[in-house]
Amino acid sequence: MDDALVGHAHAKTPLDVACWDILGKSAGLAVCELLGGRTDAKMPVISSIGAGDPQDMRSRVAEHRKLGYLGQSVKIVGDDPGLDAARIEASLADKRPGEFFIVDANGGMTVETALRTLRLLPSALDFVLEAPCASWRECVSLRRRTDLPIIWDELAASDSSVAQLVADDAAEGIGLKISKNGGLTRCRRQRDICVSAGLTMSVQDTVGSDIAFAAIVHMGQTIPKKLLRCVLESRDMVSVKTADSDFPVTDGRVTAPATPGLGIAPRRDVLGAPVATYT
Repeated sequence: MDDALVGHAHAKTPLDVACWDILGKSAGLAVCELLGGRTDAKMPVISSIGAGDPQDMRSRVAEHRKLGYLGQSVKIVGDDPGLDAARIEASLADKRPGEFFIVDANGGMTVETALRTLRLLPSALDFVLEAPCASWRECVSLRRRTDLPIIWDELAASDSSVAQLVADDAAEGIGLKISKNGGLTRCRRQRDICVSAGLTMSVQDTVGSDIAFAAIVHMGQTIPKKLLRCVLESRDMVSVKTADSDFPVTDGRVTAPATPGLGIAPRRDVLGAPVATYT
């Protein structure tokens, strides 16, 4: 695919993931076994809490907590330090032992607004900051000025960028997004780079569906327990069900099934007629 078309990782991802599913079914093995071997970890799932009124965000965190979520990804905007600090403090107000919080700016902060926001927060708040700034220089500059753990997302989107992140000692971990990074094949390499460097990982995606969640779970199941922070429950991001699967979330955790391939049965009536068939 790379020989035929440069870039377009999102478009290549479904084909890459489908090939792993086919290989797993052919070999009689779950995709996580093919990607490097299954850990025995029951992986914590993480929510996605959109930026809004601080007390409303606190309520939405509580709603996900009731559903068993052990991780919360709290979104901030980056343009109003006082409001963003209030959002963070409210979202973490009821934090319980064993819970994990990511504060995600999606690259919306400048170094100035990031430092102002962090200075407004109580020092004991326990979270990691994800994708604070838009550029490599800004993120590295911020990292040099704070002892807050930082993980990269938008800027960690290729083998070379992950390798450069390690060389620059630019973060404590990454958000490994399967579609953004080009599929399970590339994410397997990026996972190995991070494992070698001792970086933590959350496994996520930029889209939501039963198929996307299956890929997330199988990749997450291969990451050493001490380096895996969470996996994103992407199924609640969409209302259309694209496949039937056996990925129950129990007490806020999920494991990959042992069935061959991804362990899903796509709903062909939902996906529609194939555009091409190969035999």
